[in-house]
Amino acid sequence: MKAFLTGRPGVGKTTLVKHFVRAYKHLVLGFWTEELRDNHTQKRKGFYILTTEGEKILFSGKDISSPFRVGKYGVDIETFEEVVLPLLENGVKDEGKLIVIDEIGKMELLSKKFVKIVEKIVFERKNPVLGTIPVFNVHPLVSKIRDSNKVKVFLVDNRTREKILRDIVEFFKTSSVFL
Repeated sequence: MKAFLTGRPGVGKTTLVKHFVRAYKHLVLGFWTEELRDNHTQKRKGFYILTTEGEKILFSGKDISSPFRVGKYGVDIETFEEVVLPLLENGVKDEGKLIVIDEIGKMELLSKKFVKIVEKIVFERKNPVLGTIPVFNVHPLVSKIRDSNKVKVFLVDNRTREKILRDIVEFFKTSSVFL
């Protein structure tokens, strides 16, 4: 059972993931993203990765010097891989966990190792997955996930946002993780 949330930026995909993780923290393993905001201007300066294991790392930012860039943000692929890949590999080994992947976006997809393990998790493993993907097909993996008959894609928008959390829980209730 694989479920992916998609929708425009800022519509609430990550918020839904965080609510799900809070409610089922003993069943999940994975990560989500959060914005880094300037304390004075409240303008976005970058993104953190937060894990179900309690880690928080700066993953991308305007002040990060990196050959990997998405728009105005430098992306620290090395740190991302050091934190996220072992976590996802542990999820692959433990089929009793639902794997959370927020998100499979432009920055994360700069990591070839990340692409490889996500393909394995989504298309080869039995683990249930809750993930987020961009509304646009920014990478062949996003297209493959969206077009797969192995996944259920939920469109999050202002009308559906309140109902989707219940729909996701119902979707996973028949998963062995929830039984």
